Amino acid sequence: MRYEPRVVAGLLAAVATFVVMLPIRRLFEDATWVVPAVVGIGVVAISGMVLRALTARAGLIILGQSLVSALYVLVTQLGETTRLVVLPTAATVTALADHVEDARETITKYAAPAPATPSIVVALVIIIVVVALAVDLSSATAATPAIAGLPLLSLFLVSAANSGGSLHGLWFVAAATAWLAMVAHQSDLDLRAWATSIPLMAQGDGDDVAARSHRWQAARVGALALVVAVAVATFVPHLPTRYVLDGLGRSGGSSGAGGAGMRLSTELDLRRSLESPSQVPVLRYTTDDPTPQPLRVAIVEDFEGGFGRMRSRAVEPREGFTPTDPLLGVPESIGRDQRTIVVEDNGIAAPQLPLPWLTRSADLGGIAWAMGADGTARVQRTPGTYSASFIELDPQDEDFVDALEAGGDEVVDETAYRDSYLTLDSGSVVEITELAESLGSPDDTPIEAAQAIQEYLRDPQFDYSLDLPTRPEGRDPIVHFLETKVGYCQQFAATMTLLARARGIPARVAVGFLPGSSPDGRQRVVRASDAHAWPELYFEGVGWVRFEPTPGQRAASVPGYTIDTSDSTSTETTTSTTESSSTTSTTSEASDDTSVDAGGAPTDEGTPRWVWWLLGLLGVLAVLSILPITALLARRRERRTARDDAERVEREWRELVTQLDDLGIRAPVGSTPRQAGRWIAHRMHLEPPMQEQLDHVVATLERARYGAPGQDLPDISREVGAVVDRVRSSRQRSAQVRSLLWPQDGVDAWRRLGRRVAEGASGIGRRLTGRR
Repeated sequence: MRYEPRVVAGLLAAVATFVVMLPIRRLFEDATWVVPAVVGIGVVAISGMVLRALTARAGLIILGQSLVSALYVLVTQLGETTRLVVLPTAATVTALADHVEDARETITKYAAPAPATPSIVVALVIIIVVVALAVDLSSATAATPAIAGLPLLSLFLVSAANSGGSLHGLWFVAAATAWLAMVAHQSDLDLRAWATSIPLMAQGDGDDVAARSHRWQAARVGALALVVAVAVATFVPHLPTRYVLDGLGRSGGSSGAGGAGMRLSTELDLRRSLESPSQVPVLRYTTDDPTPQPLRVAIVEDFEGGFGRMRSRAVEPREGFTPTDPLLGVPESIGRDQRTIVVEDNGIAAPQLPLPWLTRSADLGGIAWAMGADGTARVQRTPGTYSASFIELDPQDEDFVDALEAGGDEVVDETAYRDSYLTLDSGSVVEITELAESLGSPDDTPIEAAQAIQEYLRDPQFDYSLDLPTRPEGRDPIVHFLETKVGYCQQFAATMTLLARARGIPARVAVGFLPGSSPDGRQRVVRASDAHAWPELYFEGVGWVRFEPTPGQRAASVPGYTIDTSDSTSTETTTSTTESSSTTSTTSEASDDTSVDAGGAPTDEGTPRWVWWLLGLLGVLAVLSILPITALLARRRERRTARDDAERVEREWRELVTQLDDLGIRAPVGSTPRQAGRWIAHRMHLEPPMQEQLDHVVATLERARYGAPGQDLPDISREVGAVVDRVRSSRQRSAQVRSLLWPQDGVDAWRRLGRRVAEGASGIGRRLTGRR
């Protein structure tokens, strides 16, 4: 019995899954998972076609596809844990659980784009293969493509809700178009099954006219639905964006500055850049500060294994909160200015709230908030606009000297000497201690030691780069940074913090945003790419003050008190850097990448890309030609091996019936050759010349069946080919392609080959075991 493989439905399901999968690339730094995922989609599609060609039982098809897909994932992603390549072991289960846990931790710790770790690759391949299975089973096997929209929508929402920004509308249009194509194809098949024979109309075949009308109706309904969806999305307020776990998508930008969709990840990872490639504005504000300082969001106190946990010591937000005066304990002799900031469009999601250091008061429009002793704030919900007043201190060298001579009588922060502000990272404690002792002199004052550390890190031997040298497995990120002298802001900040602690100076890392750029000279714009980290050091009699060890291209203005004015050369160099960076806040990732590439040696581009495209195209064509070539060779072999003319004519008639069946033309079951010929002629409305050729084929077959044995019979292969070509030319393009790529003669040939191989293997097995 012949079963329908539903090739077109399977291909449409695979294409829909592929289209919906593509936007996920935005969530990860590289696309190492794309190839195995695409191959997995192909495995699901091909296995479904083959199984549907062998059986009509949905349960067996589902079971077979699931086993084939699981085997693919097992061999390609967990092969090192298997036995004999395909047999899972206890280590396979353990490795899979470890991959799932590692993937969860990666999603939790990283903001988009997250690194595509091996565990992420395994998780994505499994997810996409499962979605491909669901889409193929519902669309092709169960013939209900409308249900396939649910798994497709789920996969699409992974990208839409976690990219940290809005997806381009074309992604939705492409996904919707792929789904509608599946629905339209199934509707076309349903129409043909419902009306197998429609009388000849004025022009063309009646069922083709009806099918085209049906498709146009579906296209109009689909287009209207898309227009309505876009209109509704435009005028209806957007709901809050949802994320996967805690972190993924938080640094990719927001949907707009006022979208309140961005939040810095809760982990500071010294192995990757804090800044996001997104240029989407997340904050717009004005201030009366001529040289604005960075806006603080959180504090990192402890480092271990290359990670630092961001935190805020603010209490639970409450309405009517009034912060403690941040200048308590700060001597009146230190210069200060009262400043204000007015945020006109805020896109930073609660509970984070960007504010300057030493904020005295804030107006959030009645939203509950709180501020801790570390100067970081928490809000109950995101304020679209808010304002704050703050103090900008301007300590001079003599202020640090006076505080030192006072012997610690002026205590600004009683919590500054807690362990978390003095503890070193166990992975780099030896290297940090030795380096700290070599910088400056043991007799240096705390401010002189801090100035020496900053001067060391701002030396030209250190480079700011988004492209880091490969770090050997197990090497501490800080140690690797000190050896390669290439890093980004949080590595500079964390290293200075640890070096200061090694000299006995309480230190911490502040995380937030650079002050942004001011295109119009009034309003400042902060973008997602302005995420920044810098060290804050504590000095008795002065308090916590900001340092800036990151090079000028990715730093805020360098405070004057951080520069050692006793060395004229150092002063000139650092002052020049300060002037060049005083208004620097945003340097595009493109410019950074350009500067890095310009300094490298020319690379060998290798084989041109078009060669790989050509090889890939030839490979696809080779795969697609397997069944057609097999069918052609099988037909020729059948004719050549016929014992006499009568058997040859029978086989040529079978070729005609089989090829017409491939085109969707099936004569009534049990009909005689003459009845079948009349049905085909009436069904396809054959012209007189073609009718005569078909009659000749039928007459020759009747002579072969009912005439005297051994008679000479003419070759009817040419007439058979002409009838098939006439029928093919009148069929829809999809039916033509399906009949060429998936001929039943080719399928039968491979099926017979499979049975022979199975029988041969069974015979060998019986001989080996001594059974007969």
